[in-house]
Amino acid sequence: MLAVIQATDIIVGLLKEREQTKQNERLREVVSLAKSKLEAELFRDVFLADSLATVITIDPQIAIDNWTSLGKKLMSKSTHVRNVGIAPNDVILLNYPPKGNEKAIGLDFRTVPKQYRTVLKARQLQDVFLSGPLELVQGGMAVIARFPVFNDYPENKDYWGSISVVIDYQSLMRVSGFSALSNAPIAIRGVDAEGDNGEVFFGDKQIFQNADFTTSINIPNGEWVVGAQFDRGVPLNLSRQLLALRIGLISLGLLIFAAVFALWRSYRVVRRFAHEDELTGLYNRRYTMNHLNQLTADSYKRQSFAVLNIDLNGFKAVNDTYGHEAGDQLLKLVANEILNGVRMTDVVARVGGDEFIVIMHRVKHEDSAQRLADCLRQKIEHRVLHWGTATIQPSLSIGVAVFNASEHTVKDVLIRADEAMYRDKAQQRTS
Repeated sequence: MLAVIQATDIIVGLLKEREQTKQNERLREVVSLAKSKLEAELFRDVFLADSLATVITIDPQIAIDNWTSLGKKLMSKSTHVRNVGIAPNDVILLNYPPKGNEKAIGLDFRTVPKQYRTVLKARQLQDVFLSGPLELVQGGMAVIARFPVFNDYPENKDYWGSISVVIDYQSLMRVSGFSALSNAPIAIRGVDAEGDNGEVFFGDKQIFQNADFTTSINIPNGEWVVGAQFDRGVPLNLSRQLLALRIGLISLGLLIFAAVFALWRSYRVVRRFAHEDELTGLYNRRYTMNHLNQLTADSYKRQSFAVLNIDLNGFKAVNDTYGHEAGDQLLKLVANEILNGVRMTDVVARVGGDEFIVIMHRVKHEDSAQRLADCLRQKIEHRVLHWGTATIQPSLSIGVAVFNASEHTVKDVLIRADEAMYRDKAQQRTS
């Protein structure tokens, strides 16, 4: 009888935990949905602004002569952009819309150190840099996308000036759903794209001291970090139901306990391994294949993309020589370096023991994909893993294949990437 009572106590405790887990999962799902919406909204406006930067890079004078039409077109297509300005030699020349932004004309960023720091950051990156969120002089909060413009792209040594795109922070947070979570135990940090090192700009900063989970919001060339705390309380009506259940479970005994525990365990395992590789945190094979099928579906208009099949050379020797723990650390190092070496919009997955796949969106030509693969290889193979007194240097074989909707299926492009990887491996052995 004592064993049955103890088992009943365990079951009731598990059901309480399950309810809390459901509440926590709901919070995770709400945060994940808001995070995804925010990334999508932000990147959409940034990509539109990047198109404007491309136009200016091609011919700055034509862009200046047609500034009103260019600014109007950008504003009509964007959702959250408040205004956009161009600054040859980092002195603001034009703003759109001009109304309400007249005082900014002639502003030399070099006289405003806080702003000039972010302009310099974009110039150093040779890419867009996201400043803020910050308070605007004219009222409200915004994030500012800084785009450097060079006269000699892609060498990027002859600096022309910059483009500043002001994105409405309140609008961005409202549409993404974060504004509706202002009373929830959620906070966001990472001013000026500094991630964990940045200031808190949403919610209570104390949340990060005891956060139950954190997740990163990917923004151009940086990140924001979301922290959240779980609600550990159990509703009163649920407590009463659990009391009644306790009485019933005493008579049912261990059979009910085993069934509920098995269901609970199955639920946890399925949730954990649905789309994520446990060791590296990358996407797994299931997610990768689903994503590839979506890219080639008619509803997605069969987009062009490249596949990089990456294999870690000599991985078995690392395991045999230094042990599986060293092999796991090497896999994590390579996974992190791949993530850091590709674009924010690319998908990185671990699909086998020492095999990775990168899906590079909007890549149409194999030579472009090969250049990116070569850069990635060079970056990773210059990293080392220090394991005790040993130094382990990763070596990669990379196969590249570009999907062409008129010629190939997903299976074809994966086979070609795999064959290219083995050719690369064989070439390395003979060189």
